Amino acid sequence: MKKIVNIFLFLVFLIIVAGCIMPSFLPKKIEIITTKEFNNPISEVFAEFNDLENYASWGLLINEDSVNTRINYFSPYKGAGSSLTWNNSKDHTIGKGEYKILTSKVNNYIKSQIIFVETGVVCIEDINFKSNEGVTRVSFHLKTDNFTYFTRIFAYLYSHKLEESLNKSFEKLTVLLQNGRSNKQLNEGDTEYLDFKGIQLLAIKNETSTNSFEVYKAMYKSLHEISNYLTDSLKFSHIDIKNPIIYYSTYDTVAKTAVFYSGYPVDLDSNIIPANNTMSILSLPAGKAITTPINEKVHNLFNARYILDKYAKENGIKLKNIYWEEYKDYPLSIDDDIKGKAFYLIAE
Repeated sequence: MKKIVNIFLFLVFLIIVAGCIMPSFLPKKIEIITTKEFNNPISEVFAEFNDLENYASWGLLINEDSVNTRINYFSPYKGAGSSLTWNNSKDHTIGKGEYKILTSKVNNYIKSQIIFVETGVVCIEDINFKSNEGVTRVSFHLKTDNFTYFTRIFAYLYSHKLEESLNKSFEKLTVLLQNGRSNKQLNEGDTEYLDFKGIQLLAIKNETSTNSFEVYKAMYKSLHEISNYLTDSLKFSHIDIKNPIIYYSTYDTVAKTAVFYSGYPVDLDSNIIPANNTMSILSLPAGKAITTPINEKVHNLFNARYILDKYAKENGIKLKNIYWEEYKDYPLSIDDDIKGKAFYLIAE
């Protein structure tokens, strides 16, 4: 029995000694150096790294669970000073963190910082871009500060996870660029997820029945009034006026009543003063959303809403009572097509 105990103690001693010696053979910090080539113009590739809305759709860790990962964006959204935070409460390997662009030189260089909150790891990225005959070469260098002696094992294991995630994100970016992000269109009836960063509207409140023609007439009248105010009184050019948005605060199919706000997006720092008591500034909050295209006649005005409701029900998605539609080429008559997108915020 004594011999067994001695053997056990000796093994424990060896394990302790190995644990003390092993870190000396491991790297002091996480450092990943890799290069990737894309068959796209340098301006397109650079925009994927420099525009955080683009980056969030493929970037390191963030894209691995797009349904459960909540992303918040912070101005200016592109270039130096822009940042985003992510949080996934269901997958702690993704966890929460912050990505911030520290330096940005157009089509040349980006320096950024990534903070993985739950592990306390802070990374600095140096990303260089070079173009040669239509092929863009991206050189990527990620590194951390030195870890303490006994945390080098953690650094060693975590570096493999980061490298694996980085390779996956580059694979996804390759597909996005091959398909052409700027040309991507959803087909009618299709639904996708997106991270909505929130907007501010100059809007007029409307109260009608759920009759699509009555809703159309009310929104048309309100949008016409706001458009005239922006161009005539505030001297906006038509180019500066963004696509109109209709936000529904109430849509009751039982009582057949609808309450909605018809308006145009305005910048948060524009300090626009509403023309009268009927106009107001309204904010739509940021959050995860689902969206589907709109391409309907006026009598099918609410078809996109039904598509999103059905999709959410079939896929077990809980929706907030925050629904809006964004139109382009807004119809001048009830015989014209209504084109745009419909959105629903998801309850997370």
